[in-house]
Amino acid sequence: MSEPLWLIPLFFFAIATGFYLGRREGKRRQRRRMESLSQEYVAGLNFLLNEEPDKAVEALLNSLEVSDQTLETHLSMARLFRKRGEFDRATLIHSHLLEQGELPRPTQEQIQLELAEDYLAGGLFDRAEEVLLEMLDQDCEKREPVVRQLTHLYEQERDWSSAISMGEQLVKSDPKIGPILAHYCCEEADAQIARGELTPARRMLRRALGFDKQCVRASVVQGRLEMRDEQWNDAIDAFKRIWKQDPDFFDEVLDELRQCYQHLEKEEEFIKLLADISAERPSTARVLLLSEQLRERYGDREAADFIADYMKANPSVRGLHRIIDMNLQGSAQGEAREHLGMLKELTERLTSDNTVYQCRRCGFQTPLLQWRCPSCRRWGTIKPRSEGGNPS
Repeated sequence: MSEPLWLIPLFFFAIATGFYLGRREGKRRQRRRMESLSQEYVAGLNFLLNEEPDKAVEALLNSLEVSDQTLETHLSMARLFRKRGEFDRATLIHSHLLEQGELPRPTQEQIQLELAEDYLAGGLFDRAEEVLLEMLDQDCEKREPVVRQLTHLYEQERDWSSAISMGEQLVKSDPKIGPILAHYCCEEADAQIARGELTPARRMLRRALGFDKQCVRASVVQGRLEMRDEQWNDAIDAFKRIWKQDPDFFDEVLDELRQCYQHLEKEEEFIKLLADISAERPSTARVLLLSEQLRERYGDREAADFIADYMKANPSVRGLHRIIDMNLQGSAQGEAREHLGMLKELTERLTSDNTVYQCRRCGFQTPLLQWRCPSCRRWGTIKPRSEGGNPS
């Protein structure tokens, strides 16, 4: 015989009531747990604000169970300590996280990368290298960031060979790293030249140009290396390549280029080269050198007229200084000579105070050419300042 119909809604009401009461009790327990957690978490923050970082770390590790929901809190706290230079506390948090074996592999790899960053920031290169190489041995999923960190590590250690080998793995996915690797090659070539290893240095410079055919530094070092071996034609080829790579740097090697042509007794070819590039893109340095060559060949009047014509269109302190110097060496006498002497002294002070190199990225200025900016730590950003930007 079937149950009376009125029992059916009663049955569903009992189920709903039990579900409601059970859920309310669960929420109550969860609220108590969250209140306890919240109190410990607030205590940790108070320790941090009161400059008690050790207690803050302890409170954090005790109060927050490591999970996908709390992981970012742990990582943010560790990054804060690392930013403040408290690397031991950052490594403590990351080490604690790695002890949680139940975390998924991508999460563990993220924590390992953060731990390696702690060691790098703290100057513990051996430990950072150990962590990163272990990740590569384990065929990690985050291979590219691991290789980047290792490249950065070897750069800081000035282990250029390892930096090149590691960074080379990134070229296909990130072609922008090519010019940086070219500088690594030049650094290694400089070290080889200092040890007298000239043949390996030549290979390294060719490798630099393979990474970046526009690498001015490689051409400069190569030209000077060939001069050292009295290979004048090879040196000329290397120096002339700079004109196509970046004309702003061409004036850096003008004197050396002139020496090469002089050793070959081809001064006329040098004069023609200077005339051609000055016509294409004039600069005070090129014009002054050309005038000096003209003076040696054709006399003072020819050179002075040449500079005067150039100065009318491109006035500069250095050009004025050269004209004054020529007149002082010429026929100027009496009061005129005295005035010219005062002007020469003034132009010498103006040209000697100039900062001639500047970083295009951060604006850092220096009187010496450096291939890496000491301020923003970028490679290849320092260039000679344009003549429109300074009085020279």
